[in-house]
Amino acid sequence: MSNKVALITGASRGIGLHLARHFYAAGYHLILIARGAEALNAFASTLDPSRVQTLAIDVCDYPAVAQQVQQTLAAHSRLDVLINAAGIFRAGSTQTPLDDFSDMLATNVTAIHHLCQLCTPWLLKSQDGRIFNLASVSGVQPFGSVASYAASKHALVGYSRSIARELGTQGIKVTTLCPDVVDTDMAQGSGLASDEMLSTNDICRAVEFVMSLSPAAVVEQLTIGRQYRPRKPV
Repeated sequence: MSNKVALITGASRGIGLHLARHFYAAGYHLILIARGAEALNAFASTLDPSRVQTLAIDVCDYPAVAQQVQQTLAAHSRLDVLINAAGIFRAGSTQTPLDDFSDMLATNVTAIHHLCQLCTPWLLKSQDGRIFNLASVSGVQPFGSVASYAASKHALVGYSRSIARELGTQGIKVTTLCPDVVDTDMAQGSGLASDEMLSTNDICRAVEFVMSLSPAAVVEQLTIGRQYRPRKPV
């Protein structure tokens, strides 16, 4: 059993939940953050309570996050992996309501900056500290129908790649994951069948691949596309 610690946001569902399972299976102690206490605790109840701690808080509640994360990390005295999987999606481009636009920037960018800021001193205590930020293919390509969401993910990609250069000199590796549509509840309404989307296991395998490389190797950004099928003639 490892004494390594992973902190994962958005851990009550979707990609965050599956990454939590992945790191739990690898022997990590988990600090799981999500807004929904019921779903978060239901998931945690399936795991060994001695290896899991849950924090039912909104990542945009910055004072609460700062207090609870600092207390939890101090109790562990270390952090090896930070995974920022929490994120929100709102459709729209030039007509996106300002509140929706601001909410996406707050959750998909500012909250991640805050957690990176809080966790960096603890990641420096690890011999192999890592940050994985979940962005999107819309953070590296233009999509006219979701310009507001794309703006938040472009900002996250730029932020993550930049701190990768800063923190890399201190021994912390930062990887930005940019997947196409993943088969989670957030993808409802995409019009895609389940077998046309990426699997959450694809994201877990991508993280495993990045962490399996030699100490000299760094993957700053990993874009995971999907196979576009030819449409049948009408």
